[in-house]
Amino acid sequence: MKKIIHFLNINKPANQVFEAIATAEGLSNWWSTQVTSEGKIGGIIDFTFRDDFNPDMKITSMTPSRELKWKCIAGHEKWQDNEFTFEMNEHNGITQLKFTQLYAKELSDEDYGIYNFNWGYYLYSLKEFCEKGRGKPFNP
Repeated sequence: MKKIIHFLNINKPANQVFEAIATAEGLSNWWSTQVTSEGKIGGIIDFTFRDDFNPDMKITSMTPSRELKWKCIAGHEKWQDNEFTFEMNEHNGITQLKFTQLYAKELSDEDYGIYNFNWGYYLYSLKEFCEKGRGKPFNP
């Protein structure tokens, strides 16, 4: 089973990074401008992008300023049942973020390459949003 892992340092405290990944307002500033979220364990996050890529994520675990986990439950067949984890460790006001996407089924190397590249872009958008107040989210 393949997975994607990214590490990045964000020059903001973990509570601010957590808000950016755990709230609809935060997510809309770095991943997709159209997002709704129930914001609690068991709640659904609905992302709008385009065509067949509109993933619905179920929040499976949430520890403020430490960890957030999602499971894709609908909206994109290739991500169905994939697990996504955001882990945060803060030291001196800098948050190290570890992002992991664990695939439920094998895909082609091309698919992994595309998703890995896109996550790199959007995680950098998250960093820019947290540090500078402005990310580069997809606008459907």
